[in-house]
Amino acid sequence: MAERSPRREKGPWHLPGLPAGRDLPSVDGAAASGRPFRVPRLERVDAETVAREVRAAAIEARRQLSTAEVAMAASRAALRLSDPEDPAGADALEILAAELSWPEPLSRETLAGMARGWTREALISLVDRELGGPAALDGWTTSSSAALAGRRRRAAGPLLLLVVHAGNVPGVTVTAALRGLLVRSGVLCRAPGSEPGLLACFARALAEEHPLLGRCLATTWWPSMHEAPWDAWVKRSGKVVVYGGDTAVAGVRTRVPAYVDLVAYGPRLGIAAWLPDAPLEETATALARDVCAYEQQGCVSPRLVYAVGREGRELGEALSRALEREVARLPRPAADVATAVALRSARAEAEFAALAGKPVHLEASGETAAWTVVVGGDPLRSDPLPRFVRVHAVDDVAELERLLAPLEGRLQSVGYAGTVGLDALADLAARLGACRVAPVGTLAWPPPDWLHDGRPQLLPLLAWTEWE
Repeated sequence: MAERSPRREKGPWHLPGLPAGRDLPSVDGAAASGRPFRVPRLERVDAETVAREVRAAAIEARRQLSTAEVAMAASRAALRLSDPEDPAGADALEILAAELSWPEPLSRETLAGMARGWTREALISLVDRELGGPAALDGWTTSSSAALAGRRRRAAGPLLLLVVHAGNVPGVTVTAALRGLLVRSGVLCRAPGSEPGLLACFARALAEEHPLLGRCLATTWWPSMHEAPWDAWVKRSGKVVVYGGDTAVAGVRTRVPAYVDLVAYGPRLGIAAWLPDAPLEETATALARDVCAYEQQGCVSPRLVYAVGREGRELGEALSRALEREVARLPRPAADVATAVALRSARAEAEFAALAGKPVHLEASGETAAWTVVVGGDPLRSDPLPRFVRVHAVDDVAELERLLAPLEGRLQSVGYAGTVGLDALADLAARLGACRVAPVGTLAWPPPDWLHDGRPQLLPLLAWTEWE
């Protein structure tokens, strides 16, 4: 392995092309924990300098490196984040503690889970699944089809890919950067203000592992009212990828020029079904793992659970016991004031509904905000609160289909426990446009080559050139 370059400063940015010693004005932000951070304030000329440097590096990397070599170096850098004995891994744990107030066990498990998709084998497998191998990324290919005789093709991402992050699931920023590097793009990232540091940590590790690839990735954050970096980067990018909620996606969509492709990953919902033959305690334990993974912030974690042909309260009580055990294994961070108030309000609403004689039952972790289970109530209501689950009883899958009709096109994952009615459940998930059907206990960690939002991960980033 090549000797690593020296470590660099630890700020939540990585901006190739700007002299390290240059004193730039700064702008302040605040992470999800409330902890302040400071990044360079990029004016148009600075952002253009970075874009030119990243573009030039991407061109040089295409000349010098094969896709397999890119996967190898990028994987080495990413996997360092999940190794607490590595300086980059120690930095990653420190960043998640500072920016999200996450306890170390939760951070370690999240990074280890994400890292399953960062291995060289996972990256190459993704290329194989979607393109049949890296040949089209590395040069011209010919087809065995008689209809395409005499034609050659090759594929590549844009020389500059702009990625906008407005979510708060740690590791997604790194995964998105890896996808861009795999399709041989230079990647410009606006990091999420909630946790801007992890992607910069990866970028520094990448620069240490492979300086040329380190110059193919830039990341920083800027406040929404500061237009200069956005204007400079979006006009030079061949595609824009955005991760975020409805408001964030809509805001980006209105600001992308018509000639620039937009790939949007908006909000989706995870649900689960407890089928008639599924064991109670095992199902509850598996669900608790899915709920607690990365604080239930991802669209793959279930927020609604349906007891099919069974008692919802029975599952709710078992799930509360399982969540108590899971919290002992993975303590959750202290809730900020706004989250604590929202949790108290949601719990109080359930309590008052029960007192009023409505078929609602609350299971909660006492005075702490560690977890909450509400049985009954609105069967489609989901709460964007940590470790908060609503459980509902339905007679059968047919009733479940009637209930879920308003969520068509908004479901990411449908989890299941049991086999009775499973075929009907899977068919229902497909009709509703759900992207994934998977056993409970695996919902939070999809396979590395999964269909994210129901589509391939690399193909939407590519353009094809045909030589006749």
